[in-house]
Amino acid sequence: MRSTLRIVVRLFLAIIIGIVAIFAVANRTPTKVDLSPLPFTPEAPLFVVILGAMAVGLIIGAGLSSLARQRLKWQARSQRKRADALEKAADDEPAKTQIPRAGATDTGRRLLLNQD
Repeated sequence: MRSTLRIVVRLFLAIIIGIVAIFAVANRTPTKVDLSPLPFTPEAPLFVVILGAMAVGLIIGAGLSSLARQRLKWQARSQRKRADALEKAADDEPAKTQIPRAGATDTGRRLLLNQD
């Protein structure tokens, strides 16, 4: 199963590389890039301009995605600490508090709230 998946992935990457190579050969003409506030206008092949813009967009998107993922990790960590503190408080004084304790279910991934 793994070897067929590797073959499929390598075939897909080969097709993508072939398409990019054909695109680069077809768009070799030099193009002026006007950087308006700057005093110079560099010339570059059209495929460099297009692929460069796509690469910059990919980098910006990956960076924003990783920032959002990191924020969610921080929130999960703080919620986990809060849940642990509440469970410890419930274990220390079970008669005084009415906080439901979390217990593991059969799946092991979800929490089951038990009223003691």
